[in-house]
Amino acid sequence: MTHWLNEKNVFIRVLAFILCLPGFTPSKAQDKAYGIPQTEYFSRRAYGAATQNWCITQGHNDMLYFANNDGVLEYDGVRWKLYQDMGAYVIRSVKSIGDRIYAGTFGELGYFSSENNQNLSFTSLADDELRSYADYWNIHSWNGKIIFHSEQALCIFENDSLLKVIPSGSGFTGSFLVNGLMLVYDETVGLMEVRGENIYPVTGGDILKDKLVTSILPISENIIVIGTLTDGLFIWDMQRIQRWNVPANEVLKTANIYCATTFEKRYLVFGTIQSGVIITDRSGNIIHQVGKDKGLNNNTVLSLFVDRDGNVWGGLDNGIVKINLRSGITFIQGYYDLGTGYAINSNNKQWYFGTNQGLFAIADDYFANPLKDRHDFIKIPGTDGQVWSLFKSGNTILCGHNLGVLEIKGDEAGFITPARVNGAWTFREVPGKNDLLIAGTYSGLILLEKHNDEWRYKVTVEGFDESSRYIEWSPDGKLWISHGYKGIFSLEFNEDYSRVINLETFPVEDYPEIGPAPVIAVVENELLVISNNGICRVNESGEIEKYNRLDVYFDNNFPNRLIQDRFRNIWYFIDGSMGVLRFMEDETFNKVDFPFIQLENKLVPSFESVYVIDRNNVLFGVEDGFAHYSVREGMEFAKPFKVHVRSFKGASDTTEYILSQDGATGGKQQKIIPEYAFRDNQIDINYAASYFREGFVEYSTYLSNYDLEATSWNRNTSRQFAKLREGNYQFLVKARNSFGVQSEPLIFTFRILPPWYRTRAAKISYVILCLILIFFIIYLFNLRIEINRQNEKRKQQESYRAREEKLKNEALETEKELIRMRNERLRSEMNFKEKELANSTMNILQKNKSLMKIKSEMLKINSLHDNSEIKHHIKRLISHIEKDIDSEDYWKVFEVHLEQVHEAFLKRLSEKHPGLSNREMKLCAYIRMGMSSKEIAALTNISFRAVENNRYRLRQKLSLLKGENLSQYISLL
Repeated sequence: MTHWLNEKNVFIRVLAFILCLPGFTPSKAQDKAYGIPQTEYFSRRAYGAATQNWCITQGHNDMLYFANNDGVLEYDGVRWKLYQDMGAYVIRSVKSIGDRIYAGTFGELGYFSSENNQNLSFTSLADDELRSYADYWNIHSWNGKIIFHSEQALCIFENDSLLKVIPSGSGFTGSFLVNGLMLVYDETVGLMEVRGENIYPVTGGDILKDKLVTSILPISENIIVIGTLTDGLFIWDMQRIQRWNVPANEVLKTANIYCATTFEKRYLVFGTIQSGVIITDRSGNIIHQVGKDKGLNNNTVLSLFVDRDGNVWGGLDNGIVKINLRSGITFIQGYYDLGTGYAINSNNKQWYFGTNQGLFAIADDYFANPLKDRHDFIKIPGTDGQVWSLFKSGNTILCGHNLGVLEIKGDEAGFITPARVNGAWTFREVPGKNDLLIAGTYSGLILLEKHNDEWRYKVTVEGFDESSRYIEWSPDGKLWISHGYKGIFSLEFNEDYSRVINLETFPVEDYPEIGPAPVIAVVENELLVISNNGICRVNESGEIEKYNRLDVYFDNNFPNRLIQDRFRNIWYFIDGSMGVLRFMEDETFNKVDFPFIQLENKLVPSFESVYVIDRNNVLFGVEDGFAHYSVREGMEFAKPFKVHVRSFKGASDTTEYILSQDGATGGKQQKIIPEYAFRDNQIDINYAASYFREGFVEYSTYLSNYDLEATSWNRNTSRQFAKLREGNYQFLVKARNSFGVQSEPLIFTFRILPPWYRTRAAKISYVILCLILIFFIIYLFNLRIEINRQNEKRKQQESYRAREEKLKNEALETEKELIRMRNERLRSEMNFKEKELANSTMNILQKNKSLMKIKSEMLKINSLHDNSEIKHHIKRLISHIEKDIDSEDYWKVFEVHLEQVHEAFLKRLSEKHPGLSNREMKLCAYIRMGMSSKEIAALTNISFRAVENNRYRLRQKLSLLKGENLSQYISLL
């Protein structure tokens, strides 16, 4: 006993010293967490590897890596990938250092890295000596060196070269890097420290001999907590090592600490063998216990790691778990088996939870205990069924139930309404009447009256029998009721409120501004009507009008319901999500919705319930239980995150390409631009964002030279392309989380080669072929021209010969015709000559005859001597000569000759000018014969003047114009 007191006094003094240290800042107050943090469990079937996971790390690209029995597991937030390059041994350790993932297993150590945009490949650093050591359990980056820890030795590397091997004495069972100190635990020596390339015992570290140190955590720069497997916690102030007798210590002793880590300098997180994950504050108070059935599949936790998003990852003996400690929301559901949460209230240090299964109660100290179990929630007898609401009145809780109204006192309940009251929705105090309550039921209203601090059923209100789930009083004493289908009702009562004396109805169809399924609520002392169409209010005249004060917070996406708490904060609910308009000192509201993303689609639609414990703690009813919200100041929701191309593979690829964003503003340089033949033109792209916080992730992608614009935001994590045309392509992907934060875009470039008939060589050959074809066409064209020319020449020659032959023939024919015509002419001439000869002969005969007569007469005259008789004979001779000259017979002969010679001419002349007389025809013949007027006068024995007159008259009959030549005209006929 004395020893225990002395130890206790020493501890108090040590603790007082610790609290005075400048580096130690205890939490301001114990955190309240009534529920279990949200967890996500991954079974071996989900990640496709063995059950046990011994170590966890996060790469520079934010992806997570797990040391699994089957190999190194990689998780990008969407897909899991297993690397088995290190052989068949169990992977015991992984550590991200720079752009490498170092790993250790039985007799092997080295690192994984990605080259040329390919998946990770392993490079061994082990030699024969290092392979002789057993499992490498831990890897540390310390002072520019890499330390691999096995039970046999510490292997120190620098620049991929083995610098030093520090062998163990009895065995290094643990190694820890804390506050820059490289600490090692040896079961026979205790705690030791590596300095330079040597190892030294820690002062006072021998107290830990045979206690199997499994974890060492910093509380401050000078205070370190040491966890052991079976002996609980110790504290080290850099001077002495003492037991840390804090509330969590006894629990952790029996839980068997196996691993531990810190969380945001707020919590100490312990992974145990018997009790899962136990989370304490820095004062050693238990905040959470996440164990089997409370989010874990089993209680044995082999490894713990806190990622950059504030999630705690646990490698379990069977599976992997993610615990969201960063969020201010915890859940009382699942394991506790309460049912769907509808109502919450508290009274006399007792909590009441109304669900679809009944009413549950739990004492305040049990409810605040993070180690509570399902049996601490006690269902109050007689409350089986649906609980709709809980109303606190003094020291009494009234329960609205599907069977009526129950009065709750402690752990007992009893109905105060008759059996005919079928279902009670809610309760409201009657203004100015402290002893009266009005309750809305399935079929109207009932009045409750208080007698001796007990509530009793008084009467069913007459004059109104509609379902009255939402009821509120207006300042003028009217009770307003909203009905989801029939609209709004306004009721006035008689003096004792037993009967409705005036009822006014506002049907939905007559008041479109009310909107469908309206809900009434009192907010900021205004009676409001809320629906998806907007928010209205009931004014002083009892009329419903638009209420615009809150519109600025909802941007036309109006809530389904509003609830204002006693601190004037307005809680709103919109289609499965929620938020709060937090009342500020300047009488305005600050909209807060990001912390409640975890509750999206978990609230009970149309039956949302809110219970405000204080300014920093709120309870909500959710499906399968309840949720607790603890206000967390300074939470960063706009934290950037990364997106990666996790798999880029063409139809002909034997391996896939990857591209990760390494920094905050871009991706790793793409070293290889893959090229694909046109026939293998089928691309499969998978992408993911390494985002592990609450909510969802959406993606938008764009393929240049293919998409007209980026795709709309969606939750698809892959795209496929086929039959792309040849060319250079850039695939762009970016991600957006539920807080609206977008990642930097990531671009992956690839190239589709043209088909062989569209390659550059093919195009050059096409040009050459075209040139050859053009030359060939030109040759053929010229050849064709030459052939055509030869053919044309031949044709011309043939034509010439034919024409020549024809001309010859025609000449022969012409010649024949000429001969014939000449012969005919000759014959005609012969005939004419014969006729002329005959005529001439006749004329000669006639002339001879006349001359003989003249001779005879001359002889007679010569014989005469008488002058008068001579004169008479001479006169008679002259008359005879004149008679011969004018002989008509001569003229007839002449005309016959003329007609024979100019037969065709006379015929044409008569056809063209049928009005000509014979004398005029003869004149035309004389003119055609080229005779002058004098010759014609001599021939026709008329005067020259008469011939000219005849020619003039002939011109008129021939209709010749002035200037036209008569002789030329007649010669052309």
